[in-house]
Amino acid sequence: MVVDTAMYTIHTAFAALWSGSVLFVVAAVLPLAMDGDISPEAFGSVVSKLQWVTRISALLMLVTGGHLAGTGYTVESLTGSSRGYLVLAMVALWLGLAATVEIGSAKARRGVDERKIREPARKARPFYLAAALLAVGLLVVAGLLGRTPAFL
Repeated sequence: MVVDTAMYTIHTAFAALWSGSVLFVVAAVLPLAMDGDISPEAFGSVVSKLQWVTRISALLMLVTGGHLAGTGYTVESLTGSSRGYLVLAMVALWLGLAATVEIGSAKARRGVDERKIREPARKARPFYLAAALLAVGLLVVAGLLGRTPAFL
C-alpha cells in the first residue's frame, strides 16, 4: 500500500510538472522568443530545462506508471474496459508528448546555437503547440480516469 501510494504520488507530481512546464513554455516563453524579446541564451536555457524535465518525467512516469498498471490491471482489463482504454490513451499521449517536445527542442536549439532567436522559435512552434495539446489531453484523460469507476 505504501509503495503504491508513493508510486501514484510521484506519477502525479511529475505529470503535473511536465504538463505545466510545456504549457508555460508555449504560453509565456515561446511568444517572447518569436518576438525577439528574449536572448538566445535565455531561450536556449529554457529549452534545455524543458528537455530535462521531459526526460526525467518520461522515465519516472514509465517506471511508476508501469508499476501502477502492473499491480492494478490485467491484459484483459487494459484492453477490455473503459479504464483500460483510458490508461492506453495516456500511454499514447505520453509517447506523443515526449516526441514532440524532443523534436521542438531540437529545432529550437539548432538555431539558438547559431545565436538566432526568432527563426528557431518559429520552427519549434508547431511541435511545441502539438506538445501543449497533448499535455492538455493527458490532463483531460487523467481527470476522466479519476472519475471512471474501477469496474467499467
